[in-house]
Amino acid sequence: MIYLDNAATTPMDPEVIDAVQESMRKDFANSGTVYSLGLDVKQRLEDAESQIRESLSIPASHKIIFTSGGSESNNLFIKGYAFPDRKLACLGLEHPSVAQTLEAFRELGNEPVSLLDLQTEGRLDVSNLSRLKNEKVRLLSLSHVNNELGSVNDPTLILQALAEQSPQTRLFLDGVQAVGKLKLSPVMWRGLAGYSISGHKINGPKGIGLLVVEGKIDLQPQIHGGLQQHRMRSGTLPVPLIVGLALAIKKSVEKTEETIKNNQKLSHHLVSKLKSLAESLPELELQFNSSLSEDLSRQSPSIVNFSFAPVEGEVMLHHLEEKEIFVGLGSACSAHSKEPSKILTGIGLTPEEARCSLRISFGAQSTLADVDAFVEAFGEAYRQLYSTFNRKTTHK
Repeated sequence: MIYLDNAATTPMDPEVIDAVQESMRKDFANSGTVYSLGLDVKQRLEDAESQIRESLSIPASHKIIFTSGGSESNNLFIKGYAFPDRKLACLGLEHPSVAQTLEAFRELGNEPVSLLDLQTEGRLDVSNLSRLKNEKVRLLSLSHVNNELGSVNDPTLILQALAEQSPQTRLFLDGVQAVGKLKLSPVMWRGLAGYSISGHKINGPKGIGLLVVEGKIDLQPQIHGGLQQHRMRSGTLPVPLIVGLALAIKKSVEKTEETIKNNQKLSHHLVSKLKSLAESLPELELQFNSSLSEDLSRQSPSIVNFSFAPVEGEVMLHHLEEKEIFVGLGSACSAHSKEPSKILTGIGLTPEEARCSLRISFGAQSTLADVDAFVEAFGEAYRQLYSTFNRKTTHK
């Protein structure tokens, strides 16, 4: 099996599995109780949080809220900070957990400001953010790394631009695709209002994530029922999952430089092999949707998105699946939608080009041999499928 859809999810690290299983056996007590068993579990939680702070250089002034994952973290921060009438802005290329949250504000009459006309290769052009001040925007919500394109919104650059052009606007980043794939600057915590992380994107457990919140901010809770987690997110804490998350973050951060170098090697090889395939296959109209920039402040090498009209991406995906090669169409949260990717059409692709696309995303297990096998299988499938889809296009 060759798995090249690591932006959707990643296999759990064996050491993380062991840590979760051990905690499941030992840490059964409720961390909210006051007897010794509960206090021991509470200490385990505090140790996990300390490990996360150390791994990510999160200052003591910032709160850490454990959630069920990236989607809940994004919902909790945006709704908790802005509901009902604080003005919001976004680029218009966000993950559905952000985009649909903003849509909920629109339905309440709080129309978010779209900065889609300021996008360049899927990232925000910061040269004209003064409109945020003019429109009294209180929160700008962006993806640190775009989940379909790999384009990077550099927090240091954006925070500086906001300070100069719209100082009343706070910045929230969806960091789900960034942790372990890029080096996070400790400086960014000084200006960020919030940041979300998900365990299953970094070889950790599903069902656990976290939200980093600037210390002076109190979010309106979305789940009521207790006094846990600074009164912002009630519920008994899933200690084994938090232990696994802490270890997954530690390991992914420690290997970030190695991961970047490996992903750069893999993405270069993939692009080169696809270009060679296109030269030998004249009917293949190859178009790279991800930036091919090697500047890590602009592009993450962990994701490569490309189009190959007229063959549809979903059909190609299933042909590759028959050979046990697994790739992505885009956000797994939108994979069953028949609509073309809003991210790809947002950067200027036609609906057809968006439907005729694949996303390749690398993980710790990915190799050059995997890339070679994928390109070979992709080429064979394209030769088989081209005539069928070309006839459909011709007869339209």
